[in-house]
Amino acid sequence: MTYIEDGKAKKRFLCSDTKKNIFLIGDSIRIGYCAFAREALSDIAEVFYVDDNCRNTQYVITKLSGWANMFSDPSCVDLVQFNCGHWDVAHWYGGELSLTSETEYARNLQIIIDMIRKLFPRAGIVFATTTTMNPSGKIGTNPRTTEEIFRYNEIAKAVASKNNVPINDLFAITKEWDSACYRDYCHFNDDANAVLGKAVATALKTYL
Repeated sequence: MTYIEDGKAKKRFLCSDTKKNIFLIGDSIRIGYCAFAREALSDIAEVFYVDDNCRNTQYVITKLSGWANMFSDPSCVDLVQFNCGHWDVAHWYGGELSLTSETEYARNLQIIIDMIRKLFPRAGIVFATTTTMNPSGKIGTNPRTTEEIFRYNEIAKAVASKNNVPINDLFAITKEWDSACYRDYCHFNDDANAVLGKAVATALKTYL
C-alpha cells in the first residue's frame, strides 16, 4: 500500500491516480486473505486495509470515520467491501446470547452502509458474507455455529438488498470446505486464505 506522511507524522493512504482504489473492512478472516486479494488485483487496483481487526458491527461504527481519515482524500475510493459477523454472532465466553442480537445486527449494518456512503461519497459498496465454522466441531472461547452464521447472513442480505448493495458470498465458497482448510475453529490456513483472496479479487473486479 502507498502512504504519505502528513504534518503530524502519521501515515495516510495515498490513492492511485491510474488504478481503481479499493478499501477492505473486516475481521480476522479478512486479515487472512487481504494480502492475497491485493496481489490478485494489483494490475487494476490499489487495495487498502487497516492492520486492525475490524471485529463487530459496533466497532466498525465507532472506527469508520477514523479509517476514512487515513485516506489523503476519501472521495478517491472507488469501492468499499465490508464484513462483520463472526464477533456479532459469537456467544462471548459461552454466554446464552450472541454479542449482537439479530435486530441490532440489522440496525447496525444499516448504520454502516449509511456511514460509508457519507464518508466515501464516490465508492460502491459490497457486503461480504461471514464464513463458516470448522466442520470438525472445534469450539473456541466464544462459540458460534455455522447455522447461526447462515441466519445472520440472511439478515445481512436483506439489509443489503434494501440498499442495492451487492453480496460477495464468502459463506457459499467456504461451506463445502473440510476441516483441512482450517487452522482452528474458524480461521483458515494459508492455502485456504490464498484461495479465498483470489475469489474475493474475482468478485470485486465485477463491481469496479
